[in-house]
Amino acid sequence: MYKQNMLAAFIVASIAVALNAQPARGYYREMPEELLEGSEEARAVARLGDLSPVSVRERLKQMRAPAFLPTSKQIKKAIESQDMPIANYKRIDRLKSALQPVLDYHERSRMQIFVLDSNLPKSLLIGHSVILITTRMRHIANDQEIRGIVAHELAHEYVWDELFKAQKEKDWKLVRECELFCDVVAAFTLKEIGDDPASYGRILQRMTIISSIEGSTTIKQSRTHPSLDARLKLNKFLCRKFSSQYSVFSFQLEEFFLKT
Repeated sequence: MYKQNMLAAFIVASIAVALNAQPARGYYREMPEELLEGSEEARAVARLGDLSPVSVRERLKQMRAPAFLPTSKQIKKAIESQDMPIANYKRIDRLKSALQPVLDYHERSRMQIFVLDSNLPKSLLIGHSVILITTRMRHIANDQEIRGIVAHELAHEYVWDELFKAQKEKDWKLVRECELFCDVVAAFTLKEIGDDPASYGRILQRMTIISSIEGSTTIKQSRTHPSLDARLKLNKFLCRKFSSQYSVFSFQLEEFFLKT
């Protein structure tokens, strides 16, 4: 009963935040003016220049490789590599339509999308070939949040060779920097297509906490990923830079709900 009441309170409060769409009082004053010089976060941001729309667009254009059109055999191999069955997902056309703005923005309009049956909230870009989204991810995220997660996955293409080399050489600091770069691209993409970049932080928090409960990841820093705290702080920093209307209240409420 207590959790049901909390769920009701969460839904009501979320609707109120969405309708009001105003930043929490004093929130911008609490955000860091700049990132710590030399940190993984600062280096990830520096890859895109001063974060002005013009400079970021130009930088992404320079980094973008031609779209890869895989064969049906390559797509099948990419799906089979995850050892998860294709879900009987009846709303796949609606999902593809919701994701089209992100695919179009990164010039990957023809990339195929599949939903796999899994209790873990995951989204992956496999071999430049296909975007895979699990049923659990679809259940916990709205369309805007899914677009942010897919934008992060598509951003891996911009650092694909660098990330592969860093993993091979066990340069974990660089691996984490590349992941943070993808977080930056995800937030910027949402801003560009008219979504709220803060929604990426919200779904990132939700999926990481759920995955940590399931034992498949950690909220702390690992070899391959920054801590959840570092990624959320970066997202808040970016939201200020992008002048996003951002509510810290929804973050705090969701965190409390997931802990109960």
